[in-house]
Amino acid sequence: MQIGQKIIHLESVDSTNNYVANLIQRKEITHGTVIMADEQFAGKGQRGAEWHVNPGKNLTFSFLLENINLSISQQFFLTQVVSLSLVNLLKKLKLTAQIKWPNDIYINRNKIAGVLIENQVANGMVNKSIIGIGLNVNQQSFEGFNATSLTLELGQSFPLQEVLFSFIHSFNEQWLAFNNQTKQVVINEYLSHLLNYQKIAKYMDKAGEFNGKITGVTEAGQLQVLKENQVNHYDIKGIKFIL
Repeated sequence: MQIGQKIIHLESVDSTNNYVANLIQRKEITHGTVIMADEQFAGKGQRGAEWHVNPGKNLTFSFLLENINLSISQQFFLTQVVSLSLVNLLKKLKLTAQIKWPNDIYINRNKIAGVLIENQVANGMVNKSIIGIGLNVNQQSFEGFNATSLTLELGQSFPLQEVLFSFIHSFNEQWLAFNNQTKQVVINEYLSHLLNYQKIAKYMDKAGEFNGKITGVTEAGQLQVLKENQVNHYDIKGIKFIL
């Protein structure tokens, strides 16, 4: 199940996730293949948002997973594994990161990485998964965003391919551990890095702003938030963090 045996490097593409999806349709890609692009001119993020980065400054890539053997109800475990892979990559660089549910990676309340997972389902099981990742590496200014980068945090620039290789190693380690551990161990590690976990913070839902406390995440990936002495369950579009 390892990734990274094959890496395709593109100068420019609309979206590395789209590129992988097109290769799947044409049956021209195998499990673990990584597509890296210097520029994405239509990169995708969560909630249908676009992902904007300076060309050549940051790491934008996608990879294909096959034969995942997770049911639809368990697919959030994949989100947890990918998120923890990024957290552990940053930890090796002496950076302490947190996961803003479901899979944005933050350092000191500034976003450093984002993940977009697009699953293909067959017979109630996740058959294939396209994992798209954007990691801010050498960019030094972010207009209109609370964001940071490896350069801003560590005061040096990084070769993008070396950072990619580090992620591949981190993901392969995490995926092996995931398959050798109980799912509860993975959940506990995810919660230990979850932004605002067991802390009172501000959120917004369809009823407006409120003070709440994250108490957990369901196996299906819903966020559990204590609001007015009642635990509410939220999907990705149902709640907004006020940072």
